[in-house]
Amino acid sequence: MLFHRVLTALVGVPVVLACIWFGPPWITILTAVAAVIGVREAYRLLPTGDQTSEDDQSEDVRLPLLLGGTWAVALVLAGELAERPQDFGWAVLGICAAGVVVAGLWMIAAWHGRRPIAAASYLVMSPVYIGGALASAVALRGIDGLPSLWRKKVDDPGPPLSTPPGIEDDGLGEAFERVYQVPADDGGVWLLPDIAGSDFARELAAFTETGCWWLILGILTVYAADSGAYAVGRLFGRHRMAPSISPGKTWEGTAGGILFAVIAAVALGVLFPLKMEIWQVAAIGVILGAISPMGDLLESKLKRLADVKDSGSLFPGHGGMLDRLDSLLPSLIIVYILAAVSTP
Repeated sequence: MLFHRVLTALVGVPVVLACIWFGPPWITILTAVAAVIGVREAYRLLPTGDQTSEDDQSEDVRLPLLLGGTWAVALVLAGELAERPQDFGWAVLGICAAGVVVAGLWMIAAWHGRRPIAAASYLVMSPVYIGGALASAVALRGIDGLPSLWRKKVDDPGPPLSTPPGIEDDGLGEAFERVYQVPADDGGVWLLPDIAGSDFARELAAFTETGCWWLILGILTVYAADSGAYAVGRLFGRHRMAPSISPGKTWEGTAGGILFAVIAAVALGVLFPLKMEIWQVAAIGVILGAISPMGDLLESKLKRLADVKDSGSLFPGHGGMLDRLDSLLPSLIIVYILAAVSTP
C-alpha cells in the first residue's frame, strides 16, 4: 500500500506542477478531466436507496453525468476565458443559472427514485462545488496583475524601459511596461534575490504570471496542512474532532495542520515574487489550515452516507479523485478570492 502511494505521488505531483507552470491549455485540460471524474464520483456517492426505484431494484437509475460533467467543464472554461474576476463571477452565475434550470427539467422528466430533494442536491451541488473550485484554480493561474514593483508608467522620468527576456508584448506597452529591477524600498518581503542572486530572481519572476505563484503557494500550503495534521494527529491526537464523521481526525491534528500551513505559507511567501508582508502570508496559512479540513470532513460525510471507504479507485493507494481533492476544493476558492482582491 505504501509503495503504491509513493509511486502514485512520484508520477502525479510532477504532472500537476508541470501543468500549473506551463498554464493553458494544459492546466485547463487537467482540471476539466479532474472535474468530470470528480462529479462522476460524487454522483456515485448518492446513497443507493436514493438511486433506485423502490418498485424496481434491478433498474440502476443514475444521476446524469453528461449534465453534471458538461456543467463542470463549462465552469472550467469560464475560468480560462475570463479576463477579469468580474467577468469570471458573471460567467459562473450565468452557467449555474442555466445548469439549475436544466437540472430541474431533468429531475421532473427523468427521476424515478426516492427522495428527489436529496437527488437534486447531489445533481446540482456536485458540479457547482467541484467545477467551481477547479475553475477557480484555472482563473487564478491566469491572473497577471503584477505587484507595484513590476509596473511603471512610460511617461515617468528616467532611462527608457525594456521588456525583460521571455516577456511578450501584451498590447499594454503604451500604458505600462515591466521594470527589470527590484526596488529595495517597495513594500512586502522577497528573500529570493538575497538567496539566489538578483539576476536569477528577476528572470524567474518575469518568466510566469503572478497567478502561477499564487496557485503553487495555495496547493503546497494545503498539502503541508494535510501532512502536518496527519503527523501530529498520529503522535499526539487525543480529542476527536468529529467522531461520527471522521474518527481519525483530532483537534490536536487540526492545530498541527494549521501550524504546518503557516510555516509553509511563510516560507513560500518570502521566496515567491508576491511581495507580501510576513503577517499576510501567515494569515493565509491560518485560513487554509482551518479551511482544508472542512473539505475533508464534507467528503467523509458523503462517503459515510454512501457507506463506502473511498470515493473511487483511480489512484492506487490513494482512492478516487475526490479523495485527493477534498481538502483542495474549498481552499482553491479561498486562494482565488484572496489573489483577486490583493492583485492590482
